[in-house]
Amino acid sequence: MCTTISVVCYKSKVLKNNESPLMLRICKDRKMKYQSLGISILPKYWDFKANKLTSKCPNKEYIERLIAEKVKVYTDKVIEFKSQEKEFTATSLMEKVNKPVKRKTVQEVFNLYIQELESANRLRYADMYKDQNPVTVKLFQEFFFFSLIRFLIQKTGS
Repeated sequence: MCTTISVVCYKSKVLKNNESPLMLRICKDRKMKYQSLGISILPKYWDFKANKLTSKCPNKEYIERLIAEKVKVYTDKVIEFKSQEKEFTATSLMEKVNKPVKRKTVQEVFNLYIQELESANRLRYADMYKDQNPVTVKLFQEFFFFSLIRFLIQKTGS
Protein backbone atom coordinates (compact mmCIF):
# COMPACT_ATOMS: atom_id res chain seq x y z
CA MET A 1 0.00 0.00 0.00
CA CYS A 2 0.99 3.60 -0.47
CA THR A 3 2.48 5.53 2.41
CA THR A 4 1.99 9.28 2.58
CA ILE A 5 3.78 11.71 4.83
CA SER A 6 2.50 15.25 5.09
CA VAL A 7 2.37 18.16 7.48
CA VAL A 8 -0.92 19.59 8.71
CA CYS A 9 -1.91 22.41 11.00
CA TYR A 10 -3.87 20.82 13.81
CA LYS A 11 -6.52 23.52 14.17
CA SER A 12 -8.75 21.41 16.42
CA LYS A 13 -6.18 21.91 19.18
CA VAL A 14 -5.62 25.54 20.07
CA LEU A 15 -2.82 26.36 22.50
CA LYS A 16 -2.93 29.06 25.18
CA ASN A 17 -1.25 31.56 22.86
CA ASN A 18 -3.99 30.94 20.23
CA GLU A 19 -1.56 29.06 18.00
CA SER A 20 -2.13 25.60 16.53
CA PRO A 21 0.59 22.94 16.42
CA LEU A 22 2.03 21.66 13.16
CA MET A 23 1.77 17.89 13.03
CA LEU A 24 3.42 15.30 10.83
CA ARG A 25 0.72 12.99 9.44
CA ILE A 26 1.73 9.48 8.41
CA CYS A 27 -0.88 7.46 6.51
CA LYS A 28 -0.37 3.76 5.85
CA ASP A 29 -3.14 1.26 5.05
CA ARG A 30 -5.76 3.93 5.75
CA LYS A 31 -4.47 4.35 9.30
CA MET A 32 -3.14 7.71 10.38
CA LYS A 33 -0.63 8.63 13.04
CA TYR A 34 0.28 12.14 14.06
CA GLN A 35 3.47 13.45 15.59
CA SER A 36 4.12 16.99 16.69
CA LEU A 37 6.89 18.90 14.96
CA GLY A 38 7.35 21.07 18.05
CA ILE A 39 6.23 24.18 16.15
CA SER A 40 3.01 26.08 16.47
CA ILE A 41 1.71 28.91 14.32
CA LEU A 42 -1.32 31.11 14.14
CA PRO A 43 -3.93 29.52 11.85
CA LYS A 44 -3.98 32.65 9.68
CA TYR A 45 -0.44 31.78 8.52
CA TRP A 46 -1.48 28.32 7.25
CA ASP A 47 -3.16 27.63 3.91
CA PHE A 48 -5.50 24.76 4.77
CA LYS A 49 -6.37 23.99 1.14
CA ALA A 50 -2.77 23.64 -0.04
CA ASN A 51 -1.53 22.37 3.35
CA LYS A 52 1.42 24.74 3.49
CA LEU A 53 2.56 28.00 5.03
CA THR A 54 1.29 31.29 3.65
CA SER A 55 3.72 33.80 2.22
CA LYS A 56 3.15 36.18 5.16
CA CYS A 57 4.25 33.69 7.81
CA PRO A 58 7.12 34.91 10.00
CA ASN A 59 10.19 32.63 9.93
CA LYS A 60 8.71 30.94 6.86
CA GLU A 61 12.07 29.73 5.48
CA TYR A 62 13.13 28.26 8.81
CA ILE A 63 9.83 26.44 9.33
CA GLU A 64 9.80 25.12 5.75
CA ARG A 65 13.36 23.83 6.13
CA LEU A 66 12.46 22.08 9.38
CA ILE A 67 9.38 20.53 7.76
CA ALA A 68 11.41 19.36 4.75
CA GLU A 69 14.04 17.76 7.00
CA LYS A 70 11.45 15.87 9.04
CA VAL A 71 9.58 14.67 5.97
CA LYS A 72 12.88 13.57 4.38
CA VAL A 73 13.82 11.48 7.43
CA TYR A 74 10.51 9.64 7.34
CA THR A 75 10.54 9.26 3.56
CA ASP A 76 14.06 7.81 3.66
CA LYS A 77 12.96 5.26 6.27
CA VAL A 78 9.94 4.29 4.13
CA ILE A 79 12.21 3.79 1.11
CA GLU A 80 14.59 1.72 3.24
CA PHE A 81 11.74 -0.52 4.43
CA LYS A 82 10.37 -0.96 0.91
CA SER A 83 13.78 -1.76 -0.56
CA GLN A 84 14.30 -4.42 2.11
CA GLU A 85 10.71 -5.63 1.60
CA LYS A 86 9.95 -5.19 5.29
CA GLU A 87 6.38 -4.85 6.45
CA PHE A 88 5.68 -1.81 8.61
CA THR A 89 2.84 0.23 10.02
CA ALA A 90 2.60 3.94 10.69
CA THR A 91 3.29 3.26 14.37
CA SER A 92 6.33 1.08 13.72
CA LEU A 93 7.67 3.67 11.27
CA MET A 94 7.44 6.37 13.92
CA GLU A 95 9.14 4.11 16.46
CA LYS A 96 12.02 3.30 14.10
CA VAL A 97 12.60 6.96 13.28
CA ASN A 98 12.32 8.22 16.86
CA LYS A 99 14.04 5.33 18.64
CA PRO A 100 16.65 3.86 16.33
CA VAL A 101 18.24 0.61 17.45
CA LYS A 102 21.89 1.00 18.36
CA ARG A 103 23.83 -2.17 17.72
CA LYS A 104 26.39 -3.19 20.31
CA THR A 105 29.21 -5.67 20.29
CA VAL A 106 29.47 -8.45 22.86
CA GLN A 107 32.35 -6.55 24.46
CA GLU A 108 30.23 -3.41 24.84
CA VAL A 109 27.39 -5.39 26.47
CA PHE A 110 29.79 -6.99 28.93
CA ASN A 111 31.33 -3.61 29.82
CA LEU A 112 27.87 -2.12 30.31
CA TYR A 113 26.87 -5.01 32.57
CA ILE A 114 30.05 -4.60 34.61
CA GLN A 115 29.31 -0.89 35.04
CA GLU A 116 25.78 -1.68 36.21
CA LEU A 117 27.14 -4.16 38.75
CA GLU A 118 29.64 -1.61 40.01
CA SER A 119 26.99 1.10 40.30
CA ALA A 120 24.81 -1.35 42.28
CA ASN A 121 27.83 -1.91 44.56
CA ARG A 122 28.09 -5.59 43.57
CA LEU A 123 31.85 -5.42 43.29
CA ARG A 124 32.61 -9.15 43.62
CA TYR A 125 30.40 -10.01 40.64
CA ALA A 126 31.87 -7.12 38.69
CA ASP A 127 35.42 -8.31 39.41
CA MET A 128 34.45 -11.85 38.43
CA TYR A 129 33.20 -10.64 35.04
CA LYS A 130 36.22 -8.38 34.60
CA ASP A 131 38.58 -11.35 35.13
CA GLN A 132 36.66 -13.62 32.74
CA ASN A 133 35.71 -10.93 30.25
CA PRO A 134 38.24 -11.62 27.44
CA VAL A 135 37.71 -15.39 27.56
CA THR A 136 33.93 -15.14 27.78
CA VAL A 137 33.71 -12.63 24.95
CA LYS A 138 35.85 -14.85 22.74
CA LEU A 139 33.65 -17.88 23.53
CA PHE A 140 30.49 -15.91 22.70
CA GLN A 141 31.95 -14.68 19.43
CA GLU A 142 32.97 -18.20 18.42
CA PHE A 143 29.56 -19.58 19.41
CA PHE A 144 27.71 -16.97 17.34
CA PHE A 145 30.09 -17.42 14.41
CA PHE A 146 29.58 -21.19 14.29
CA SER A 147 25.82 -20.78 14.85
CA LEU A 148 25.71 -18.41 11.89
CA ILE A 149 27.61 -20.91 9.73
CA ARG A 150 25.20 -23.71 10.72
CA PHE A 151 22.24 -21.47 9.92
CA LEU A 152 23.64 -20.55 6.51
CA ILE A 153 24.36 -24.19 5.68
CA GLN A 154 20.78 -25.15 6.62
CA LYS A 155 19.38 -22.21 4.64
CA THR A 156 21.29 -23.03 1.45
CA GLY A 157 20.89 -26.78 1.85
CA SER A 158 17.09 -26.71 1.84
